[in-house]
Amino acid sequence: MKIVLMQPYFFPYIGYYTLIKQSDIFVVFDTAQYIRRGWVNRNRILGTNGEPIYINASIVKAPRETPINEIKLSESSEWKENILKKLEVYKHLSPYYDDVRDLVRECLENQSIHLSDLNINTLKKINNFLGIKNNITRLSDLDIEFKDIQQPDDWGLQLSKFFNAESYINAPGGENIYSKDKYLQQEVELNFYKNNLNPYDQKHVLFQKGLSIIDVMMFNSKTEIIDMIDDYRII
Repeated sequence: MKIVLMQPYFFPYIGYYTLIKQSDIFVVFDTAQYIRRGWVNRNRILGTNGEPIYINASIVKAPRETPINEIKLSESSEWKENILKKLEVYKHLSPYYDDVRDLVRECLENQSIHLSDLNINTLKKINNFLGIKNNITRLSDLDIEFKDIQQPDDWGLQLSKFFNAESYINAPGGENIYSKDKYLQQEVELNFYKNNLNPYDQKHVLFQKGLSIIDVMMFNSKTEIIDMIDDYRII
């Protein structure tokens, strides 16, 4: 069994979906502390000049130590309209503009009060759109008691033991945080899945890699996207 523990990102990049597709249980770390300027309420798409610009879910200010699942969305719909407005840059560039814009609108129309609910529902809708299994569960829904957390990689290790998982997989950004030896001592294999992020035609001279899944869906068929999700190496 392969386990993943990831924070609920906002329309995340394609590597996030690789972890979903390759895992048996994808646990959303919704109890983690919300960090400003992270990827939980923002991501990047193409702007009018071909450079990346941010799209943001507007949130209500909260104390620094607030967990992600307690972060509330702004009641105003202006930020949602702003995101859809920014997508218009794709209108004359993307062969899949109408379908993807409708999907994004459907995600944003969700009546979620909390940011984590919006992000998790969005992940599920995009999984359904692409034909990826929905193996997503929330950490807050699990009856697990974490003990003596000393290092950031303790969360994943204790979660792996909870599920009796043989393998824990993560994005390459965790290489400097997670210890393979530490996991092996507990009979858990630790691997990092790094997507190749090969260029696709964004209709601009310079290719901008690692953008939101929205950009990927704008320029690629579902079959091509699945091929990109499966194009990774284990490190």
